[in-house]
Amino acid sequence: MDPASVALLASRLRIVNCMHVVNITIWLFDYTLTFGAEVSHMWTSKWSLSKVLFFCSRYSPAFDVPILMYYSMVPNLSFKLVLSPTACRIILGTVFGLAVAEAILILRTYALSGRRRGVLIFFTTLWALGVTSSIILLEFFLLSATYEPPVAPGVPGCNLTGGTAVFAGIPFIIVLLNDTIIMTYTVWIVLKNYRHSQNPLILALYRDGLSYYFFLFIISAANVATLLEAPMPTAQLLNTFLRVVHSVLSTRILLHLRDIEYKQSERTAAVAPRVVLSFQNGTNIEVL
Repeated sequence: MDPASVALLASRLRIVNCMHVVNITIWLFDYTLTFGAEVSHMWTSKWSLSKVLFFCSRYSPAFDVPILMYYSMVPNLSFKLVLSPTACRIILGTVFGLAVAEAILILRTYALSGRRRGVLIFFTTLWALGVTSSIILLEFFLLSATYEPPVAPGVPGCNLTGGTAVFAGIPFIIVLLNDTIIMTYTVWIVLKNYRHSQNPLILALYRDGLSYYFFLFIISAANVATLLEAPMPTAQLLNTFLRVVHSVLSTRILLHLRDIEYKQSERTAAVAPRVVLSFQNGTNIEVL
């Protein structure tokens, strides 16, 4: 490889490594901003599915993102340790965080539907098919991926030099399609049943969902375009960023709902906050 090509590849690796710093900074900044709300609204509440999903989505980036930073940023580690296919595949092949964040979005949609079993079954099936397909496709991509030693001293990182990019792009397209289906249903159910509702919980479920979808649609579309069109290794530039944003937005949805219910419950009794929705038939249900 000629010196100009080495310099170009090294600059691309540095861009990817800097993006890893951005990712962990975003997560830490959001964590410090919302830690007080977490202590108030999550630590003292009863255990439920939403609470389990919250902690999984909240803290899973604390494990894989720092590991990714370590492999990408620490200089002078051996090629066998830093850039082995096994290490890079473990780092690049994570879908856990995205799956948990999507599950939280499904739980929000289930609550908005009035806990209709058919809605839960449909979206859970869609989620399971999406996760399974994504794992299979990512495995195909990782089997096709090729890596090379560091291009220059002091420029570590997963030097991904080849692979079938479409296998890496389709899982994120699946996430995008799932989010679109969920948001389409959300808009329909709100216009049908809650068009004139002033219930702050209903408004939060709807508005937070729209904001969630808007930002993730833009980031997911940019990530797919980067995976399919950008040169290696910058094709992986937005993968972890999308994973971190999923974690931040999904946990903020739950914290916002708990905060609304906490403010309402303060006026009546000092109990652990629970999200309760009232429906037109007069029933009240506890959903989160």
